[in-house]
Amino acid sequence: MMGIFERMRLADYMDKHDLDDLAMAGRLGSDVSAWAVRKWRYGQRVPRRDMMRRIEVATEGAVTTSDLFDAADDAEQRRRAPTRLAAAEATP
Repeated sequence: MMGIFERMRLADYMDKHDLDDLAMAGRLGSDVSAWAVRKWRYGQRVPRRDMMRRIEVATEGAVTTSDLFDAADDAEQRRRAPTRLAAAEATP
């Protein structure tokens, strides 16, 4: 059981349950592609509200709306880190 303040990224949930993108898409419905799941899994896109709810239900509450937003924020920070590092190194 997850602690009250623990978060679980979709990628962690899928790894823990040995699900690939296609399998997770199947759990979410016939209108969900493996490509979309991959984007959500790695925080490259944030799902629509209705899809966030479906993800929460499919994961039995293990992955919440907040977790999905957090994953997207984390991915954005990782994408920006090389830019910040390069800028810091260029500053005399």
